[in-house]
Amino acid sequence: MIEKSVYVKDLKEKQKIISPFLVKSKAAPLNKKGDPYLNILLSDKTGDIEARVWENVQEISERFESGDIVLVDGIAQNYQGRLQLRISDVNRVSREDINIEDYLPTSPIPINRLWDETKQLLNSITNFDLKRLISKVFEDKNLVEMIKKAPAAKEIHHNFVGGLLYHTLSMMKIANFIASHYPELNRDMLIVGVFFHDIGKIRELSVDNFFDYTDEGKLLGHIVIGDRILTDLIQRVEGFPVELAFELRHILLSHHGDLSKGSPKLPMTMEALIVSFIDDMDARMESWRKIFEKEDGKRWTAYQKMYERSLFRSSNKDAVDDLTNSTDQGFKPFAQMNLIELLNKGEK
Repeated sequence: MIEKSVYVKDLKEKQKIISPFLVKSKAAPLNKKGDPYLNILLSDKTGDIEARVWENVQEISERFESGDIVLVDGIAQNYQGRLQLRISDVNRVSREDINIEDYLPTSPIPINRLWDETKQLLNSITNFDLKRLISKVFEDKNLVEMIKKAPAAKEIHHNFVGGLLYHTLSMMKIANFIASHYPELNRDMLIVGVFFHDIGKIRELSVDNFFDYTDEGKLLGHIVIGDRILTDLIQRVEGFPVELAFELRHILLSHHGDLSKGSPKLPMTMEALIVSFIDDMDARMESWRKIFEKEDGKRWTAYQKMYERSLFRSSNKDAVDDLTNSTDQGFKPFAQMNLIELLNKGEK
């Protein structure tokens, strides 16, 4: 077993290291003289750091690929205000010789706490058939463990162990509040629909393969996988109403909100519309928070290709500091909600 003693967050300028890291990406561009060098993104559970190999490029490049764990020999240097590793040697490490948890970021909120709050919200629903459906989830211990462990995405948002549950609970709390504001919404359908909307990600992404896509995920995608999981659960509930099943499945099938974004159907119920809105909102909030965090206090971020704009950091320093320095790392706004109060407001 190769012990992980040096982490990205602890690196200091001029520090010499020999330590294993996960290779997130590897490229071989050309320098100004036309010679190749290696541009590598290294990672562990505490963050990412860029690295460069300037010598013996071809030989070293042949030793590893993206997704490998490698033992890095190098030194941390300051480049344009940021730390970067200058690497002199790299060697691939067998996964049997490492502890995978050293290389995967984990939810900033304890996963069992997230699950307890999720169960509270699910247990608050009153519809008889939806309660029976949720009981099938609770009875399936393997399914529960997969839900608790899965990331919500490979890179863009909530890409950490427990990320799916973190994202789902956040959405459920938002949905619960919205249901208290719009009485025409079916609160139970909304809460359960949010819970199931991304459930296909438990099989689309592999934790053991550092959040990479599974073959099933690449070929089918999480919407198709999720509909199959939900349908199988519905079939375990004797006499589950057909129309109720259609509406619940519709939320899952339309939650991307647009055909161009991969949804096979557009939202056609109020509950499906709300789920699509808050899914996009919660994912973007997490994505933007990560961007601001990486920009290290700058008022304007670099141009973000995904969003086709630079982002502006609010001058409200106190609010920003509370968010980025909180021990809950961004979950504080949801943790402050009084769950019982919201449940009472959401009762029909």
